[in-house]
Amino acid sequence: MRKALAALALLVAGCAAERGHSVIVVTLDGTRWQEIFGGADAELIRDKKVPKETVDQFWRPSAEERRRTLMPFLWDTVAREGQLLGNVDVGSQILVTNRFKISYPGYHELLSGFPSETIDSNSKVPNPDVTVLEWLFRRPRFEDSVAAFCSWDVFPSILNRQRCGFPIDIGEPGPTPSLLHRLRSEVDTPWHGSVYDAFVFHAGMQYIREKKPRVLYFAFGDTDEWAHTGAYDNYLESLNRGDAWLRELWALLQSIPEYRGKTSLIVTCDHGRGDSPVEWRSHNNRVNGAGYIWLAAIGPNIPAGGVWSEHEPFMQSQVAATIAATVGENFPAGVPKAAPPLPILRPAAR
Repeated sequence: MRKALAALALLVAGCAAERGHSVIVVTLDGTRWQEIFGGADAELIRDKKVPKETVDQFWRPSAEERRRTLMPFLWDTVAREGQLLGNVDVGSQILVTNRFKISYPGYHELLSGFPSETIDSNSKVPNPDVTVLEWLFRRPRFEDSVAAFCSWDVFPSILNRQRCGFPIDIGEPGPTPSLLHRLRSEVDTPWHGSVYDAFVFHAGMQYIREKKPRVLYFAFGDTDEWAHTGAYDNYLESLNRGDAWLRELWALLQSIPEYRGKTSLIVTCDHGRGDSPVEWRSHNNRVNGAGYIWLAAIGPNIPAGGVWSEHEPFMQSQVAATIAATVGENFPAGVPKAAPPLPILRPAAR
């Protein structure tokens, strides 16, 4: 009996070892690089509509203190053990190369690896191009191991649910109602077409525990929704809450044998926002600052490099190949139009 149990343990361990690397992708819709690298904005937090409690919570004398106060996991963990790109103030740029600077075109570029000339609005048009998530789903050993949990009801079109093959949960009713559907049906949001990020996060965490996918995508949207309303206090609180979720997510991944030491976390956004007190609410091709995004990454194939500075501009379109490269796959080889990965992985992984 002992020999049989030992053999079974070795078999289970062997299966876990053969599983390969995993990647979790998180997007925080419409988050500005200014808050990521500088914390609360001095001009915006002075707005008379911002409560004193918010000022007391997030304002500090220096940019270093403010950014760590706003996003402690990003700066205490990712900045030390991983890499951050997109701090324009120190010569690090990731440019949005689609000409529209709005969400669907941004997600297309981010996930398909190149800008689209036909996706020019946020209309629910099925994406004609394959995303890196769909491409990975069709690769050997990724079948039934890709999923997406999203706050915005345009994502079934962005990811092309009709074709992609993997589950996309936005809280819709179905034959077997999901946790996200239950939460969405019980609590309304003030926005049309979106659910609260908290619902998305907890539903996705449950899926990780139960299904253990190799590729999981969280698409959060509270930051963009609050920014469009001009509620800077809610925007900051959403960023701070999102950072706490990233810490909780990373801790969960380290506690599960299938993920521990074999999982990368990539966090980024779909577009920037205006860089002035008037324009920060908005983003399009006429708004200064909407064309800059940022990216944070941590994982076993990503050496500790801290904040990038003084380099040639990177492109949003490079994110898709970067996602694939973290799990040992070459996206541009399958999708020649896709841009190459960002140079953040160890040479062996690239």
